Amino acid sequence: MFFPRPRRHRLHGPEQEGAELVCATIEFGAGMLNPLIASLPEPLILPLDALPELEPTLQLLFSEASSGLPGRQAAMDRLFEYLFVLLIRSAMKEHRIDSGVLVGLSDLRLGKAIEAMHKHPETSWSLEQLAQCAGMSRARFAAYFRQVVGMTPFDYLTDWRLGVAQTMLRNGSSLRLIAAAVGYANATALTRIFTQRIGMSPSEWLARSQLHSGSNVPLSPQPAGA
Repeated sequence: MFFPRPRRHRLHGPEQEGAELVCATIEFGAGMLNPLIASLPEPLILPLDALPELEPTLQLLFSEASSGLPGRQAAMDRLFEYLFVLLIRSAMKEHRIDSGVLVGLSDLRLGKAIEAMHKHPETSWSLEQLAQCAGMSRARFAAYFRQVVGMTPFDYLTDWRLGVAQTMLRNGSSLRLIAAAVGYANATALTRIFTQRIGMSPSEWLARSQLHSGSNVPLSPQPAGA
């Protein structure tokens, strides 16, 4: 069971047999607007008996969790990362994820445009340039992108840019440097878009992020603008 977003929950196991649990918290890059998180169902539930490929990794996890050996935490961190990749692969194979950036990235045409936005958020992308990356006409690209990813190309680009900005804020970068890195003319332009989309200024968001250790920062996203 995987919860893409923080939420209160309670697990009930069989009273007679009990249950073994191994839990983890996964931190993603690109801030709270990470499109990967947005593309995952809430919650993602996959029966283990239907996923035999997970068994070796799970056995290693339980072994490391109870070992107490040096390097235990580092080993568990890497195993959880690999387990997460396996879960996503299986969910896509079983069509439990049918829209969002994961489906877009797996598309031979859209994937090229999405990867271009990811690698170069500082670029002043036009619809024509993105369509060329995908090898499609502008109209077809815009319609197909929205159909598969669930939002317009420029709404997606805005969310990606602001997610990168959030990560850079946490790392101590100045607004001037962040603005240049994510495609905005200056700190004022970045602050305006950030406030419109997130519902608070970058400095307010950072203060709340630090207060809550980045895990339960309340967001009130508004319609995005590129």
